[in-house]
Amino acid sequence: MVQYTVTDADAHYLEDLGELATYLDDDDPWKERFKSTTTGEATEASGSAPVSLYPSSTGSRNVFGRIQRPEVTYPEEMGPEDIPPIMDHLGLDNCVVLSQKVLTFGRIRGDDERMNKLSKTYTEYMLDKVVDPSEGIYTMIPAPFQDPEYTVELVDEYADEDGIVGLCMITAGPEPPLGNRRYEPIYDICEKKGLPVNFHTGGAGLEEFHIKGYEEFIETHTLGFLFNNMAQVVSLVVQGIPEKYPNLDIMFQESGIFWIPNIMHRLDAEYLKRPSEAPVLEKLPSEYMKEFYYGIQPLEVPENEEHLEHVIEMIGGADRLMYASDYPHWDYDRPSVITDREFLSEAEKARILSGTAEEVMEI
Repeated sequence: MVQYTVTDADAHYLEDLGELATYLDDDDPWKERFKSTTTGEATEASGSAPVSLYPSSTGSRNVFGRIQRPEVTYPEEMGPEDIPPIMDHLGLDNCVVLSQKVLTFGRIRGDDERMNKLSKTYTEYMLDKVVDPSEGIYTMIPAPFQDPEYTVELVDEYADEDGIVGLCMITAGPEPPLGNRRYEPIYDICEKKGLPVNFHTGGAGLEEFHIKGYEEFIETHTLGFLFNNMAQVVSLVVQGIPEKYPNLDIMFQESGIFWIPNIMHRLDAEYLKRPSEAPVLEKLPSEYMKEFYYGIQPLEVPENEEHLEHVIEMIGGADRLMYASDYPHWDYDRPSVITDREFLSEAEKARILSGTAEEVMEI
């Protein structure tokens, strides 16, 4: 039996806001809001009702159909002691754990400091309590996309810390979209620091989906993650981000891979009809997209696996893919989703399971 090194490019850490609050100054008004959201009780200092830090999003993550995952309970929060058992459960050598709270940034519509405070305290907490490169445990800096200047400050402060392997930009919520010039200082400093930018999707809940009136979570979970990644990849390519920052490594996570050839060919067709609207581009949009990296989760495995084989070929081959579990979410993928694919060579399996992630994130 072949033994593979396995690097998980996208697992999630369900951080406790009460723990993050300890990294805020005592006179910071957000400290009490973090605590009250965690405990669900009025704090002595505020004397008021608890304040929820996030709008809610309906839809149970613990509903199972034909795919049974009884070991997943979608915990409220996690601690540092939970990471090694997860790695053992999945058979991981390395694990990149991303903030769970960053996935909800798309719901935050208020013009306040929530994203900034969450991003900084999460990063400090993870470096202090969780990240341990000697044990294969890494993380990324969450990007408060509404404040590009502050995001640049975070990258400047933390990019060189051991265990920081990327900047995580959520693709749900940014307006204007992420190819806009207001975000270019972020891409500039990440390129200079050699820090990959990971565009991670979000926006699957009924309340947060941009079209109102869907009635079931299955509808928006099908569309939301897919739509938000497609929207941002179109913006990044057409606005020439990969041309302007040719040494910047770009990753997209958590919307499968079957959508990628569709957008490649649709963008090419549009570009060939109206290239004047994308004057920065020096080659076809699909050629830039073949230079991006894609997390596989949730990998679509059709009955005819030749279709999956063709999709991988169309997006540039196995070198473009990174194994991602999305644990502890209910629809996570084990490494066997790759090792069981007979059409992949042993070298291709090794690249997807760890080789590419190790190179791109310098693990």
